[in-house]
Amino acid sequence: MFYDVLIVGAGPAGSSTAMVIAQQGRKVLIVDRKRVIGEPVRCAEFVPRLLAGEVSISKDCIANEVESMITHFPDGESYKILSPGFILNRALFDRTMIIEALRAGAELWIDTRFVRFSHGKALVVRGGELVEVAAKVVVGADGPVSSVGKMIGETNKDFVFGLEYQIPLMKNMSDTQVYFSRDFFGGYAWLFPKERYANVGVGIKLKRNCYLRLKNLLDQFIKKLKKEEKIIGSPVSLISGLIPVGGPLKTVKENILLVGDAAGQTHPITGAGIAQAIICGKIAGEAIVQAVKSDNIKKLLEYEKNWQKLYYSELKRATEKRHFLERNWGKLNEVLKRCWVVFPEYYG
Repeated sequence: MFYDVLIVGAGPAGSSTAMVIAQQGRKVLIVDRKRVIGEPVRCAEFVPRLLAGEVSISKDCIANEVESMITHFPDGESYKILSPGFILNRALFDRTMIIEALRAGAELWIDTRFVRFSHGKALVVRGGELVEVAAKVVVGADGPVSSVGKMIGETNKDFVFGLEYQIPLMKNMSDTQVYFSRDFFGGYAWLFPKERYANVGVGIKLKRNCYLRLKNLLDQFIKKLKKEEKIIGSPVSLISGLIPVGGPLKTVKENILLVGDAAGQTHPITGAGIAQAIICGKIAGEAIVQAVKSDNIKKLLEYEKNWQKLYYSELKRATEKRHFLERNWGKLNEVLKRCWVVFPEYYG
């Protein structure tokens, strides 16, 4: 089986890349280990409203519209700042994106594991059998711990580990809420409201055997929010996930590209990555089309050049801010305005 492009991962980064390539009539195959695209959700589901200018977001995919973010400091002070966006129904959003890619002509193999790629041929495991796939270009859009990235020696090394409950809201909300504490080293806690329930989570810098500590922190945070009469009842689900926070990686090596979380394009301070995944996926798709059309893999370097024009300086600044914040974690109240993106001091 021959394809112009093999994409590993059917999340927003992979779907966005595939859509651009398929729309230009190129043969593209997406493989994903999941049996159901979009599940389990490993995301707090917030995206900025500006993303609607880059990708069509159907009303069905929007669980709530929010206008502001309230940031809570360890000393009890809080600041409400304009931060418009959407809380997504992420599973539906991912499936909607992959369906659009398929409608454009892409092919999808679910329940399929990428093994390796060498000399224009990839091996994947599909239905328990090894299958060989020939491709001119391979895209790693396979998340924070990327098999494709590992193959080319480009891997994320710093992570925040997050746990999140879905739990009923006491009343409807139109603000996202973020809580900083000395206990949440390298991360924060959040309450992102949907229509009748909220995504409530805690993320901390990943260390060995930190799950039980994180679970305890989340349970304590739930008790705090109940006392504040923001949530009620019991959790209906628990999810977990790794968020790469070490900054961007090298994203092109010969005929192999990395996009989204696999590329370290996640924001090192906030952990946000959906918008970058989609936009960088589009840029990757455009570069791949030109490279395949001209039979010149050097044109793939346009992807790295163009995505870096948009994001590299901000991601590097955020990486430096993260290092500063972690060194001064005991002084959160004093340094947080310089290190959290909603404050003007962050950009000074």
